[in-house]
Amino acid sequence: MSTEISLENDIIREKILEALHRIHNTARGRDSQLVGIRDLSAEVRKDVKEIKESLVAANTTFLVQNNYIEEVAVENYFAKGKFANSKPTIKYRLSRDGLAYFDHGSKFDKSNVFAGIGDISGSGNNIIIGNQNTATNISNTQFSDGHRLAEDLRRRVNALGELTDDQKISIQSDIETIKSQLGKQKPDIGILQNAKDNLASLADIATVAPFAIQLFTWLSGKFF
Repeated sequence: MSTEISLENDIIREKILEALHRIHNTARGRDSQLVGIRDLSAEVRKDVKEIKESLVAANTTFLVQNNYIEEVAVENYFAKGKFANSKPTIKYRLSRDGLAYFDHGSKFDKSNVFAGIGDISGSGNNIIIGNQNTATNISNTQFSDGHRLAEDLRRRVNALGELTDDQKISIQSDIETIKSQLGKQKPDIGILQNAKDNLASLADIATVAPFAIQLFTWLSGKFF
């Protein structure tokens, strides 16, 4: 699959998450957060005109597999009573990790730091990075804005389909380096600069470029 097609899919995935987030914010209860693929496609079309339902379905499946969306089988008890072999309807809503993609930063956020990365077990050669998700966990709140920008970028990078798991882990390592330095009273400017340089290519990926540039601009204003 080419980068162009993958990038297009990532834009669609972003719009799917945004659509489910709007539905979540207007829902009156847990059940009303659930939406079928047809209604989800209609909501996505508010942002992406003429998008095919099949594209929404395929990318929704990707987001389910990467824990951003919860897939729920809803029984139609009237139909089940009338037709013994009736099947449940599949509906979708944001998972905990999906909500954290938009609303992270709270001290109550316990979402998965590795959401979007396929297989992190800790039993192989992968380096497990500490789960310091929120600015409330760092000792130096002087740089909390930068910490939040770095965490926002990390979550969005993990949602990308065009990057391999190894690439995501490498990027996450540099982002965690930035976050750990921002927890110090006197961050090491050389370490920050090196981590920032390692992340420079993110400015060329359309779906995360605005968030990468926000972090780079903040770092440059504070340290460089």
